[in-house]
Amino acid sequence: MVKHLLKVHVWGAISVKGKIGMHMFTENLDHHLYHQILNENLYGNASAMHGSRWVFQQDNDPKHTSRNVQGNLETHLPGQVLSWPSYSPDLNPIENVWAILKKNVEKKIKSMVAQKKKISKEIFFNIIRKEWDDIENIGIVNCINSMPSRIKA
Repeated sequence: MVKHLLKVHVWGAISVKGKIGMHMFTENLDHHLYHQILNENLYGNASAMHGSRWVFQQDNDPKHTSRNVQGNLETHLPGQVLSWPSYSPDLNPIENVWAILKKNVEKKIKSMVAQKKKISKEIFFNIIRKEWDDIENIGIVNCINSMPSRIKA
């Protein structure tokens, strides 16, 4: 296993219509950065895709539930944030999308390492972006539509 010094974080949003937005960053996530990510990648994109008829789901990470972020969400999405149980990643369909993305990125990186190609930060970001873009909307829809059976299980 090749160890990389560069750690990339990916925030993404999906819906029953497919991908809404994605943001990559290398700094540690705090409530200020999360606030910025929502403003730049969620509100406009989701509204363009769904109008005003959508509900936002996020986990209960302290950065997501900070007063700053909660105020921002209430301003932009009054009554449109789904209450979510703590420690429930198995109920979140985006976890399946992350698994797909990670598998595809790792496959591409391993291939490049085997070919002794240099992987710069820019190349790594481009690979992640391409693999995100290549995830088909039907795969995302299937992850979301699997929710009733996963809840039942």
